[in-house]
Amino acid sequence: MRFYLPNLNKSCVELTGDAHTHAAYALRIRAGDYITVFDGRGVELSCKVKEIKKDKTLLDVLDSAENVGETAINVTLYLSVIKQDRFELAVQKTTELGVNKIVPVYSAYTQHSVTLNCDRLNKIAISACEQCGRSRVPIIEQAITFDELLNRAANSYLIFPWERELHGKLKDAIDTEKSDIAVFIGPEGGITEDEKNKLTAVGAKSVTLGARILRAETAAISTLSAIYFEMGEWNL
Repeated sequence: MRFYLPNLNKSCVELTGDAHTHAAYALRIRAGDYITVFDGRGVELSCKVKEIKKDKTLLDVLDSAENVGETAINVTLYLSVIKQDRFELAVQKTTELGVNKIVPVYSAYTQHSVTLNCDRLNKIAISACEQCGRSRVPIIEQAITFDELLNRAANSYLIFPWERELHGKLKDAIDTEKSDIAVFIGPEGGITEDEKNKLTAVGAKSVTLGARILRAETAAISTLSAIYFEMGEWNL
């Protein structure tokens, strides 16, 4: 059992509020049980339940570790704004894969009437970290414009799937010497040719994901999976 404690104090570790309620009443943990707590910034503590009180659960720290479940590469996902439920799925699954930062982007074919609930997205990322064993919660930024993406792309190593790309293979675009990689995924409707040209003009690499056109959330999951595999993060 893993619990997120953002204000972790190693000298006094306790579960309060919703974490205490969930542990004591939903999961029915008892004194003597073992649990793990993490602060979302890389610190993780192995603990033993000392005492369960009405309003909090007291813990004894047995061991500490850093960056448990984290990858050696830093991946930023720029994902065009799509419907909330589909964006949430992408956040959950890419968090499980190991993404470090997620940035929503308003591009040409984005439905600008869609406004994402970043607080909810952050909660989904935290829950995914609790489930998958990560000690760092990915940063979820406020949405940016396509022009802002171009400015960032000029200073990063960015890959983007484009449905009309015929020759650029994702495997060939992945530089295994890089420790920081960015990925841009277009919205429903895709990336326009003008956007593609502007991205390649600042050094971004256009790639194909095959003969089938994937939904944005599927493309995000597939692209990150391939990157982690090619970078040697998966020992399959």
